[in-house]
Amino acid sequence: MNDLKKHKIQFTPSVPVDYLHDESRKTGTADAIAFPQTYEESSTLVRAAAASGAKDITVQGSRTGIAAGAVPDGGVIINLSKMDRIDSGRADAEGNAYLRVQPGLTLADLRRHLNTFSVPGIAQPAKWIFTPDPTETSASIGGMAACNASGACSFAYGPTRDHVEALTVVLSDGDTLRLTRGQQKASGLSFSVETDSGLQIKGELPRFKMPDVKNASGYWIRPDMDLLDLFIGSEGTLGIIADVELRLRTKPPGTLGVLCYFSDESDALRFITRLRKAAPSAAPDLLTAIEYFDDGALALIRANAHGMGLLLPPPKLHWSFALYIEWALESGGEVPADLTGSLLNECGGHGSDTWVAADAPSMDKLRTFRHAVPEQVNAIIAERKRGCPDLTKLGTDLSVPDNHLLDVMRLYRRDLHKANLEHVIFGHIGNNHVHVNILPRDMDEYLCGKELYRAWAQQVVEWGGSVSAEHGIGRMKKDLLALMYGAETMAGMRRLKNLFDPARRLNSGRLFD
Repeated sequence: MNDLKKHKIQFTPSVPVDYLHDESRKTGTADAIAFPQTYEESSTLVRAAAASGAKDITVQGSRTGIAAGAVPDGGVIINLSKMDRIDSGRADAEGNAYLRVQPGLTLADLRRHLNTFSVPGIAQPAKWIFTPDPTETSASIGGMAACNASGACSFAYGPTRDHVEALTVVLSDGDTLRLTRGQQKASGLSFSVETDSGLQIKGELPRFKMPDVKNASGYWIRPDMDLLDLFIGSEGTLGIIADVELRLRTKPPGTLGVLCYFSDESDALRFITRLRKAAPSAAPDLLTAIEYFDDGALALIRANAHGMGLLLPPPKLHWSFALYIEWALESGGEVPADLTGSLLNECGGHGSDTWVAADAPSMDKLRTFRHAVPEQVNAIIAERKRGCPDLTKLGTDLSVPDNHLLDVMRLYRRDLHKANLEHVIFGHIGNNHVHVNILPRDMDEYLCGKELYRAWAQQVVEWGGSVSAEHGIGRMKKDLLALMYGAETMAGMRRLKNLFDPARRLNSGRLFD
């Protein structure tokens, strides 16, 4: 570590324990840590780490990921949390708004800034929003880009990738790339990109087909692609995202939240299928989210409602399943009655089993409800780890095409019943992407659940789905990525990493060994 002390911005050899783990509950080791405040400082640190012979550089943001992507395995840590500056915005000729930020800025701080943000060059006053919405608002913007985070409203707006206009990337030798959407593109699968120092990086993208579903598994590759998209979702394995320009969206005049209950899961699934088909007829209003909660998830919420401040009515016996539906009311009016009333009644729901929120305080309550389940699951696992330290949550992140939604739900129910494992199912069912959270009590149940997870992943891949729709691969799902793409594609991804990181120093051990 002596070579690192020659630089103005330095690594600290004493690493606080908080920086050795993330929300995966996995813990690692590291020799030193540093907190740059500019992309120039992050570049200097990378050069220093390379010169010192550090075997691995772990890049961290807010450490909210659950795939152990921010957990170090020796080497040094570059934590970007102090790179949290917000620069001025801009407008293009069409009146679109953009905002450049540093990667350590949190989603919560970005949202607070946007409450009073105005765009130079746009005379008409407007409220602006950034639509990706992961559960943890403490997530950093750089981490969201590195993992292509999404959330409930990705049903309408897509993941983080769809809202990034430009990046500054620090490579593994400290050189930098500046990438702007539409300016650096592949020609077929061939590409060439120039760094700030004038170095040309040339190569071939691996040839494989990504599934046509919500997907955050491995590198995003398409012929003639924007090279910007190589780094979004690459989980820090190709370069360090050191600066991000975001594309904003005007805030809709109104938002409507609907929480409806069903006594039978088949009724809830039928309602989802019909609602997705009918929703386009509601234009200009936009169906932005469809979230699902099974009976186990509702039981967790009821058991902890007092502590979370949720104002829930007394549970009714027939409230076994719930859907949270959110609309962006671009017209400022109301969603057509046939989509909120008659369709619900035809599918086994009823107005007396439905809550509707149209004002900000009521919407906050429903959104708190939506985010309550993963928080309670994490609390349960944290408590069980006290008696069994090796225990972790088993949370699936699988997505399937529309025509296999009913199939995958039947698969989950059949196997969980047969294995008699405690579980809850919730999540982004609008994208055919629910999280099955298995809550093991001991290592035998953990291993049983892990076998189920792999078997489900195999079936989902055969149906044309993805092994990770939003959480990424990190350290924990490398075997599932290999299962999804096979040896040839994995070799192609490794070759691509070697072009940008020939020393295999950046976030090594993520995506593949």
